Amino acid sequence: METSDHKTKISASELANLWTQYINDSLSRCMFRYFLNHVQDQDIIHVLQYALELTERHLQTAEDYLTKDGYPTPKGFTDEDVSIEAPPLFTDMYIIVYLHIMAIHGLTRYSGAIGNVVREDQRKYFIGVISETLELYDRATKVLSDKGIISKPPTFNNHQKVEFIKKQNFIKGWLGKRRPISAVEISGIYLNLQKTLTKTVLELGFSQVAKSKDVRRFMERSRSLCNHHFKMLCSMLIEENLHIPRTFESEVTDSTIPPFSDKLMMFHISSLLSSAIGYYGEAMSICQRKDLSVDFAKMIAEIGLLAEDGMNLLIENEWMEQPPLATDHEDLAKNK
Repeated sequence: METSDHKTKISASELANLWTQYINDSLSRCMFRYFLNHVQDQDIIHVLQYALELTERHLQTAEDYLTKDGYPTPKGFTDEDVSIEAPPLFTDMYIIVYLHIMAIHGLTRYSGAIGNVVREDQRKYFIGVISETLELYDRATKVLSDKGIISKPPTFNNHQKVEFIKKQNFIKGWLGKRRPISAVEISGIYLNLQKTLTKTVLELGFSQVAKSKDVRRFMERSRSLCNHHFKMLCSMLIEENLHIPRTFESEVTDSTIPPFSDKLMMFHISSLLSSAIGYYGEAMSICQRKDLSVDFAKMIAEIGLLAEDGMNLLIENEWMEQPPLATDHEDLAKNK
């Protein structure tokens, strides 16, 4: 991907984008290499190969930008964090589901990154990255759709007409008759359902291969909370006689040999828990029924506490790489 020459130093926001991308793509590279060593379905192999190509290209580009501006390349995750010869932990079906959800995460992350990019080469780079990730999402979604794996959101079969809200009880949801759920609210609920069930499968697989007892306990605790949230989200649709997506716990094999380091697995789940706060918040922001908003607020609080505990466990084991920090002028003055 070609970008123009630059003269000005990258900003702190642009540095954060590159640093975060390198960490996350180094993790993805480990996951994709392992998956490619076992996947059998040719259609899924093609999507995985494209995903790995993007990851390796982004890693090299991010490293080049950081080096040119005098910043160190993060360690991230390396060959030490993956054993591609370990037996399959997930089936081909789950792998394409995972790719689909990770593409959504990438699109969210990169669209946020482009909002604070100023330098021309950085703008062009992340615009290109978004375009490539959109292509990955499209390819993964096509395979899911062609194979009948994807669970499509509910469809309305009733007659609709243009109306304006006339009463305040449109936003109520506790006492008396509640209005039916809206299409806007369903969109946020269903996306979070798909993300939650994907994370739950990862937690199940990771819990049976983790070496550390603390990591295993965290995975089990995280899976328990995600299952609870999944049931809460499902109830929002079931009460309206709407269908829920299929689950994929049966796509975890009986392997107990770890393909990934405890460091990688803990970071992956902790990152997904943290990002869930944002996705819950987005869903809550578009809810116009108070009972649904309150449920999302509860889930945000619960998953926030769990994400913090995951961060603490990463720090205790010295698995959490420190991001670039601003100059501590007070400390410099004290040491003179």
